[in-house]
Amino acid sequence: MSKTFAACQLQGVFFPAHKQQTFHRINLEYLVPLQALGRQHVYSLLDAGLRSNLRKAGGADDVLHSLRPQLETLASHVSVQGLSLMQGREDLRKQLLARSQGSFSLYRASMGADFASKKLAESLVTEGQAAQQRVILAEHMLHDAVAANADNYRAHFELGWMYLFLLGKLERAATHFQAAVQHAQLLDPAFAQFARRHLADAYYGNGQFSAAVETALRATHAVGLDDMESAYECARYLAAEGANNAAAERLAQVVARSPVYYVQAQMEPDFANNTEIGGMLRDLRSVRVKRIQTYVQTHWQQHPMAVLALPDQINSGDLFKQVVHQHVRVLSHLPYVTLSQREQQIGKLILAASQKRIVREVQHRSRHYEQVAEQQRSRWGWVNQIGGVLIHASAVLLLAALMFYLLRMVSGFFGIGGLLGSDEVINQLLGSMLLLGATGITLFQFVPFGVKRLLRKQVELDNTLHVLRSS
Repeated sequence: MSKTFAACQLQGVFFPAHKQQTFHRINLEYLVPLQALGRQHVYSLLDAGLRSNLRKAGGADDVLHSLRPQLETLASHVSVQGLSLMQGREDLRKQLLARSQGSFSLYRASMGADFASKKLAESLVTEGQAAQQRVILAEHMLHDAVAANADNYRAHFELGWMYLFLLGKLERAATHFQAAVQHAQLLDPAFAQFARRHLADAYYGNGQFSAAVETALRATHAVGLDDMESAYECARYLAAEGANNAAAERLAQVVARSPVYYVQAQMEPDFANNTEIGGMLRDLRSVRVKRIQTYVQTHWQQHPMAVLALPDQINSGDLFKQVVHQHVRVLSHLPYVTLSQREQQIGKLILAASQKRIVREVQHRSRHYEQVAEQQRSRWGWVNQIGGVLIHASAVLLLAALMFYLLRMVSGFFGIGGLLGSDEVINQLLGSMLLLGATGITLFQFVPFGVKRLLRKQVELDNTLHVLRSS
């Protein structure tokens, strides 16, 4: 055994060589009762393992931020399982001690198995030669325990676990896992299932894929789809055996229920370059996108904007389809995790974007007509300016006429009114004033052709915009 064993032992447990240095949940499940790990510690280990898998596969690990609730639930499940395993070990210890009454060899074997379990746990947290010695001591004591009492299925399991994850002796691991399953079947069926999963893992690591599949199928048949980890492991073994269609079918039942397994499947070496599984994963994404589209279509039909008659021949349905098409193109690039966890949220965002698009279109039309009307007024503004000049000239002539009358009254007061007695001049002034005034008012009120129609459309659009914003 190498002297660097202590530094690499936990690395070997989490990323075992027989699974292409890939992390799976089963790698740490027995560490929980062995080291009495808490839920938060389990969560940290799950998160670290999945992040490592993502980096090895070339993926971005930021997707795990959105998986935190699922990982918390998974950590709780593994933690509860660990507590159950600890309780089961204590119950078995009491049973073995009760049977050993009058038999020193059985008592010694039972106590030796407990001591070996402690040494095995210590070997994972100590360094250097001390860790190596503890593993060797635990192996010898566990062998003595099963030699004295073959019914001690926990000792068989720990020997198998040690051979599988620490020593790399897969055939011996399979032998002891088989014994653990056989002896635990009647006494502790739940632990038998736990040991059977490890037996399938040992077969897989040894290249016995058919045996791994058969063992995994027995495990999943006993628990059904309630244990998604067992079903996922079975899919892995089926893919390794070459039964791609069966693997894809079984994997679909798992990843459709949990985005964690969808992410795990994307970086699984056993599923790499597998066209059937790759197609299944893409189809699941398409199903999610279609579900979002259906949600959006259903809720849009019930929305007031869908039936509101919009001015200027604006079609709200066409605008809605444009928005949905744009978002579907974006959805095709989103992670499956995001699609599955935020299905309704994405649908509501698309509906909100459709409403904003319609409001923006009405506002754009209104501003467009306003700009066109302003351009027309600027183009024909000289006509209004001439009208203003003529009105100004008319006002000047009116003032001149008034001044003429005033001068005639003053001159009459001084007795020289005859000098301004002629009305011809004043009549000419008044006539010119009326002509210029009428022409000026007409030109000043001139509105370019089509501007009134544009203004009516703008007012109609502005009123509609007010209704849309207030609804």
